[in-house]
Amino acid sequence: MDRRLSNGDMRTKKSASSILGNNIIVLIIITVAAIVLYRILNKHFLSANSIMALLTNASISGVLAVGLACLFISGQIDLSSGGIGCMGGILLAFMITAGLPWPIAMILTIVFGMAAGLLTAFMVNVLNITAFIATLAMTTIYQGLSQQVSNSQTMPIRSPGYWNLGATIGNTPIPLAFFIMTLLFVIYGIILARTKFGRNVYVCGGNPNAARLAGINPKKIHTILFINNGAIAALAGCLLAARMRSAGFTSVLGTEFDAITAVVLGGVAFTGGKGTMAGAYVGLMLMCVFKNGLIGLGIPAAWQTIAQGMILIVALSLDYLRERSIEKALKAKI
Repeated sequence: MDRRLSNGDMRTKKSASSILGNNIIVLIIITVAAIVLYRILNKHFLSANSIMALLTNASISGVLAVGLACLFISGQIDLSSGGIGCMGGILLAFMITAGLPWPIAMILTIVFGMAAGLLTAFMVNVLNITAFIATLAMTTIYQGLSQQVSNSQTMPIRSPGYWNLGATIGNTPIPLAFFIMTLLFVIYGIILARTKFGRNVYVCGGNPNAARLAGINPKKIHTILFINNGAIAALAGCLLAARMRSAGFTSVLGTEFDAITAVVLGGVAFTGGKGTMAGAYVGLMLMCVFKNGLIGLGIPAAWQTIAQGMILIVALSLDYLRERSIEKALKAKI
């Protein structure tokens, strides 16, 4: 009898451990708990306007998170996403003002983003500059160029057709940009989980030397992902410009840090080789619920900024603890 109870206890502990060990489930539980708490504290938290604000705020940082998650999994980082997004929005506004149809202007803006990503890949793969330093320098350059091209002014975009990209879907409170962002998460999630390229991304991030021995070229993978991230960052700039009906030289700056927080919070390893798009998506929603809840409670902007920094520290700490846990598990098997 005691043995049966002991075995039952062991099964219960393993079941609880597996649930707590599943990062996505834990994040969903925390997100639901946060929603319930904010609803208790603020009866307007789940109103149509509140939901629309939450999904709108998630859209741009979420789009950036897609490209950054792929790079993180491959073992790389790009801090220039916000700068590329700002420059992309300014270029788009400039081209539309010059009379170019907005679909063509948007395509050319995304091509600019791809070129920016290719430049980053050149600095990292050919000049052997650390990605952190290279992209930090480039975001400063893009910010300066955006300020110069816009003459430090907000550039209005007078194109009703283009404004539709920043609108909601029908009579729902769901922004079109949020739908696009979710679609990107699904597409890239399938690519990472179901394709040979996706598997190669994980191998490059987990063990670059093993990747080379397996005939995989990490530099080629990283080049593709830097180009992809640049294109996605430019798209984010376009979507924000459509929502604001204008483009500013600082419009997207800082959003990349929200994206990084969401990605790491969602279980994507900062050191590469681990994580999923599903986890990053749930991490994004948790972060946005947290931020919008603070806004709804009337918390001063300064404290909101402090809280965001604390979330990033928590996310990085969790990433560190996950890595330590994996290392201990591997040592225990040896």
